[in-house]
Amino acid sequence: MAFLTNPSARRKSSPLLLAFLGCMATACALVNVFRPAPAFGFNHKVHATEGLECGDCHTTWESDDSPGMPLRGGCALCHDEIDKEKPPERRIDVLFDGDAYKAQRVSRLDDEIVFSHRRHAAKPIECKACHAGIETSEHIDASVALDMQGCERCHQQQNVANDCATCHHRLRPDVAPDSHDQQWHQLHGPTARAHGTATADDCTLCHEESSCRNCHQAEAPENHGNYFRRRGHGLYARMDRQNCAACHRSDSCDECHRDTRPVGHFGAFGGSTSNHCVGCHLPVSTTECSTCHKDTPSHAMAMPKPANHTPGMNCRQCHGIGQPLPHADNGSDCNACHR
Repeated sequence: MAFLTNPSARRKSSPLLLAFLGCMATACALVNVFRPAPAFGFNHKVHATEGLECGDCHTTWESDDSPGMPLRGGCALCHDEIDKEKPPERRIDVLFDGDAYKAQRVSRLDDEIVFSHRRHAAKPIECKACHAGIETSEHIDASVALDMQGCERCHQQQNVANDCATCHHRLRPDVAPDSHDQQWHQLHGPTARAHGTATADDCTLCHEESSCRNCHQAEAPENHGNYFRRRGHGLYARMDRQNCAACHRSDSCDECHRDTRPVGHFGAFGGSTSNHCVGCHLPVSTTECSTCHKDTPSHAMAMPKPANHTPGMNCRQCHGIGQPLPHADNGSDCNACHR
């Protein structure tokens, strides 16, 4: 299609509640941050089907650093006649603010980016190499512009220096971006864990994984207060153990709890059902019990089942009558210990 292939056409509550509310606030903020920008209703497909080429609308694609956006007068050459029978809300006038094309804000590159459309147009590169699928596009969104990964792939193929200064005026690994101002000290953790797809959220561009460990080993996160140390850390660890692993090894827990009993482990806290384990350790693992209970008999030494018992029997139907069984689990699999 000439539209793409013709070179002459190219273009005050409890701490636990506060922690929960904090997580919810962060989640809501992240939803807002990562919500895609609304698309602009312009149909490239219709114009390409009519035989228009890129240069018919993007008039400075090969002579200026910007490809040039359509002007009201250029569109009027066709649309003054086409729009005669249309209601006002469907005429091309809604696409313009005076003579300025509104859609240019959707795919506009930040002033930080170094980019010249003229330099790229002078290369033997077809429009579709950067604007893939534009000939069938029925709306305009940020994908109209090539993303950073696309530029890097092309630069590698073209033997262009693939460092920050090639495409950025100021940004480089030793210069913090604007997003790292204000509340970044508090927000960088949730941003990193959200694993957003935006380039600005890709920490690995400047940071190695060891950066997190080196920093947090010297400076504890703000939520690591006295309540966190005595009670809250267990809840956090069960919800996001991988996050704890950024600084703590698994033997950190074992080493501490060998000498310090959890504050919830008061006398007879298990009750008649001995279900204390499942309050924190779910599913119950015999290896976890042995971390603290060195002298407790192994679960593997449980009394065997009578000969007339089969694995399919409902143990609780008979043994649960009168009083609950003293088991830490829910009794769904008695065969795990009674063989």
